[in-house]
Amino acid sequence: MSRIEPTFDSAPPKTGSARPAVTGDTFCSYLAKQFMAKKGFEIARVPEVGELAAPGNILLTYSDGYSFTVLCMIDREAYPNEIFSLGVDEVRQIGETCLKYTGKIQRTKMPVFIRIMEIGPGSSDQQQRLKLFKRSSLRAKVIPSAMIVDTASGEVWNSDKTWVSKGVYHRFVEDLLAAPREADLTPPVIALAQPSFPILTAAILAVLFAIFAAEVVYGIGPWTKLLQPTIATLAAFGGLSKNLVLQSGEWYRLLSAPFLHADAGHLAMNAIALFIAGRALEGLVGRAWFGAVYVVGALAGSLLSLALNPASIVAVGASGAIMGLFAAMLVISMHFPPGRLRTGLQMSAMYVLIPSLLPLAGALQGHRVDYAAHFGGAIGGAVAGLLMLAIWPASETTPRLRPVAAVIALAGAVALVYPAISVLRGYHAAAFTTLLIPAETYPKSAAEMRARAAQLVVQYPHDPRPRYTTAGQRLDAGDFAGAEREARAGLAEEDRWRSLLLPQVGNGLRVFLAVAISKDRPEEALATARPACAAVHDGPLRKLLDDRKLCGT
Repeated sequence: MSRIEPTFDSAPPKTGSARPAVTGDTFCSYLAKQFMAKKGFEIARVPEVGELAAPGNILLTYSDGYSFTVLCMIDREAYPNEIFSLGVDEVRQIGETCLKYTGKIQRTKMPVFIRIMEIGPGSSDQQQRLKLFKRSSLRAKVIPSAMIVDTASGEVWNSDKTWVSKGVYHRFVEDLLAAPREADLTPPVIALAQPSFPILTAAILAVLFAIFAAEVVYGIGPWTKLLQPTIATLAAFGGLSKNLVLQSGEWYRLLSAPFLHADAGHLAMNAIALFIAGRALEGLVGRAWFGAVYVVGALAGSLLSLALNPASIVAVGASGAIMGLFAAMLVISMHFPPGRLRTGLQMSAMYVLIPSLLPLAGALQGHRVDYAAHFGGAIGGAVAGLLMLAIWPASETTPRLRPVAAVIALAGAVALVYPAISVLRGYHAAAFTTLLIPAETYPKSAAEMRARAAQLVVQYPHDPRPRYTTAGQRLDAGDFAGAEREARAGLAEEDRWRSLLLPQVGNGLRVFLAVAISKDRPEEALATARPACAAVHDGPLRKLLDDRKLCGT
């Protein structure tokens, strides 16, 4: 990019006053170049601001697709008698014609800012003359303001005292006024990658949809409204549960949970957000860094969810990873100069981050939102964004350390194999839970179980617990054939319920079976009783084994 060397002294002279020739850069000219180099301003080219050319020496504009700002600069070092001669109403009328250059946020039209800047030695009448240039109301769509940059005293004055108006450029001008002038004001040349289709984003979306389809098709129990799988389904597919992670050691759920969704609406919202993030971010930072941020956000979200959520919660969703992408987007926006790209990234990020990180928003909408995962993902993404910002030279299209980012992304993808295998191994056991007696209807005492055992065997033929009680009752009644039948039926599906029920159930059924066949088939009885002999050392079951000498002499 070539150096910007505009001809600033372009406004016609005032009637009755001659502009003297100027040698060298005045501070007004220097300040204009600083605004162009560092704040994204350019020489005004829109015809609507032409009326400001007569009272001003330099006209600059800034537009990022949302806001539109005009700087009308009067060079009082070059022309000591120059003043801004238009009234505040005339300035507002000019601003009205410029509203077509502003965008909308949440369907609200953004205002036009017109800042009058008198730059040079001050005069006693300046503040009185310019104090009317300020915002007329909170709803005003044209916001005029005035700034006096007194090069003699080194002071800066603003007509509008609000932090919004004053804080935007006040400190910037003050610092420039106090510091030595910079020799090189060439705007930075930022290398941009060529736009490309977000392949990785599309691949992640395909995986999320495929997994959700599996939740619906192979779910445990029927889905309800909006294709909502049961809690048992989410747990079986790898949902994040504090008990299962900390007590059972199933750490793979930190990775599997971000690929699951609670219903079709949950998936749709996350898919839209992921598509927005991918379309904006994947091409800017490259697929390696995009994948790395996704993995970091997913893990950070799962970790904070695990730390803060109650043990009874089964958490699922890609929200943590997606919050990580948007937080990284917000941070890396500062890599780009002021303008449409930077503002576009920031607005896209804030559109998602603000409602997603405010618990009140979800409460008002009646949603149960895992804000811990949202915050964790955002923190992870922000850290990744800061790292990218630190290692991203302006001359390169993407951040450095791409091989490292690729390793992180690939490690996350490869690591998903373990959760997949673990889910497949545990799925059948988890699915079997729907065939067991529900906790709310399970007998509250041994006496109640004995009274209802026969009925429960008919209602829940796959649950071995009522068969355990029934087999014991048959033995007490001398019905060895009936005891054998019930014990064998209870043990038939032991592989499916072994990890779900107490070992006492399997041991008891073996004891009852061994006792029932001990008279007619003693060798088979000894083999059947052998596992129970090793596990049961006292109590009624051990007494049965010892009385029949099923554990040896």
